Amino acid sequence: MQIRIQYLSALLLLLPAFCYAQIEDADDIFRELRTLEGTWFMPTDRGDRLESWRIADDSTLVGRDFRVKPENGDSVTLETMRIEFRNGNIDYLVIVRGQNQNKPVPFRLTQADYDGYVFENPDHDDPQKIRYLLLGNRELQVTLEGKRNNRAVKQEYVFEREFTPGSVEFRLRGGINANTLRGTGYFPSDTPADKPVFGWKPGWEVGTQVAFKGRGGFVTVNCELGLTGRSAHAKSAFTAIDDTTFSAYKRDGTYHTIWLRLAVAPEISFKREGRLSIMVGPYLGVLLGSRMKGTLEPKGENKLFEANNDFKKTDIGVVAGFQYKCNFGKKDIGGKLGLRANIGMSDLDNLYVRGTSSAALGNGRISLLGASLYYSFNLLNL
Repeated sequence: MQIRIQYLSALLLLLPAFCYAQIEDADDIFRELRTLEGTWFMPTDRGDRLESWRIADDSTLVGRDFRVKPENGDSVTLETMRIEFRNGNIDYLVIVRGQNQNKPVPFRLTQADYDGYVFENPDHDDPQKIRYLLLGNRELQVTLEGKRNNRAVKQEYVFEREFTPGSVEFRLRGGINANTLRGTGYFPSDTPADKPVFGWKPGWEVGTQVAFKGRGGFVTVNCELGLTGRSAHAKSAFTAIDDTTFSAYKRDGTYHTIWLRLAVAPEISFKREGRLSIMVGPYLGVLLGSRMKGTLEPKGENKLFEANNDFKKTDIGVVAGFQYKCNFGKKDIGGKLGLRANIGMSDLDNLYVRGTSSAALGNGRISLLGASLYYSFNLLNL
């Protein structure tokens, strides 16, 4: 029994050391904390409460918590704070007016993830834990946890950033896609079995993205430029009349195309932390190359149709989908995982219009339809 008591006593003595264990990637985390710079405000019945931060040097942030009196506009300092990066540790030091003989109380950073930045001091009574959580680009949630009269207490404050300019992100994006050709209208054919049939095929996409984030952090405008490889299967057959010449056309193969694509997609975040968002916007595609593998009759180039150059050179459509902040790895590079649909509005191939003398009998339109899964990250966070 005595050995157990000694063992438990040793664990209790080591507990503060565990709480103050050095956190990994402290330099990257302190760089993230620099986004606190600026003034944050919270309206209250006793006047606006503000928290102001500025960068003192490469390893120090200096802050002040104060209240503005509604009757005369004078400010009253409630707390002064410092966040210091020293010897691989990040410490939060706070001086509360009229407490602890106006000496700083230290709190050490013990956690940094999607749930916020947590500073702890288990030897202090109230608070013992201070949590800072950035909610998007505009809001800051500060949570204090401690004990009063041996009872757990918790206080939460939500500040709004004041006079926040919009920010810009430069992102790289890469992913996979699946596409098919979509047929609408009337397609002439010799038999019902010869009607066009289209199938899905996999593809790829790479590109860059410039994201202009609005002042509130809830609306972002994404401007994208990239290359997209899109493939689709097509099978059809029909006979066309060119003056007095009858031509039989057969297609059964896979189209492989490469597009240069420009898109402008506004993005809206519904939750305060902005992790989940939806986007929708137009795109313009310029065809760089096209080829077909499979059955092609008649073979060779002709005035009516040439399979490896049949698509029109431009495609206009709409992209729509959602993105989710999903960073991989310890370093926060602003990673986002996205899933979107690509709906083409252009008639890419007017073969069926050219192959008949009556538009009513040959008004078939072919456009692209696809979906893509991609991952993007902010180059400025590397």
